[in-house]
Amino acid sequence: MEAIIVLLAPFVPHIAEELWHMTGKDNSIFKTKWPAYDKSAIITDVVTMVVQVNGKLRSKIEVPFDIKEEELKVKVFADPKIKELSANKTVKNFIVVPKKLVNIVLQ
Repeated sequence: MEAIIVLLAPFVPHIAEELWHMTGKDNSIFKTKWPAYDKSAIITDVVTMVVQVNGKLRSKIEVPFDIKEEELKVKVFADPKIKELSANKTVKNFIVVPKKLVNIVLQ
């Protein structure tokens, strides 16, 4: 709660000062340190990738952040929707935008 009040202080200084004193603090809110962020909180292990077939959104899959393209191909073609759409068709192109999307061009 204190961090939120400190973050509000530049935008609503008088209200933030009042809230700061309501929490039991004696000194001014403007003499406190700016809150630090936790670097480990912004690191993700899993990323959601969009899977398109011929440019149309067909599925979304969750994959590890550092997945290799070969492993990604296996996971994409293991998806039931993609399996059904790619049955009896040849893959003309497999385009990957890292950590965002996969586009499969079929013939």
